[in-house]
Amino acid sequence: MREITPYKTVTGALKALDNGGRIFNVFTKSGDGKIANSELLKAAGALAGHEQAFLFFHMALTRLGQDQRQQVVAHLSPALRKQYLKINPLCITIEKFDDVPQPTQPVIVEGYPRFIEDKSQFTAFIMVPIMAGKVMTFMMIPIFDQYDVYELYPDAGLKGDKSIIATVRGSKRLQSVHTTFGGFVKELKFDPKTKNPHSHYIEALYYIKDDK
Repeated sequence: MREITPYKTVTGALKALDNGGRIFNVFTKSGDGKIANSELLKAAGALAGHEQAFLFFHMALTRLGQDQRQQVVAHLSPALRKQYLKINPLCITIEKFDDVPQPTQPVIVEGYPRFIEDKSQFTAFIMVPIMAGKVMTFMMIPIFDQYDVYELYPDAGLKGDKSIIATVRGSKRLQSVHTTFGGFVKELKFDPKTKNPHSHYIEALYYIKDDK
């Protein structure tokens, strides 16, 4: 998971985004006034995938005013701008999280994270792809086998409604301060005998520590 420092000016955003892409992107040029797909992927730290790049782009512009954001969006190549306006990530509240998102949907949610220390209190499972010979299949494993897991609350008291955030296992522990997360909705599985408090979690790719 990568921490984002949002752009504070249009000039700063364009300097970072109109970057020429990676060394093998020979058909893009930095500072030409047009943000190409390869340049957006480089800024997002992604190798492929429009949705991840757009998630980064959306979050990185959150400190700019609406007019400023529109100025930056106008520098996207026409095809990229059309895709961005179509795939625009969903900003959602913790209270509504289990009602709205669909699996694999890019979302942004904010709150106060609390690391789950006692794994016995949350016995959820996730589906991971595996190869059985030449056939791709799925296996259900405990979520803690693959991720560090946090509960995300709407207030600093860490009470009430909550969502589940999953981050790279062994990554730096997050503090319980107001944080905005961006990632993809994934489905949770539970033992049939266990009460099912959540139906989804967010595989978090980006976060912003907010000044709240």
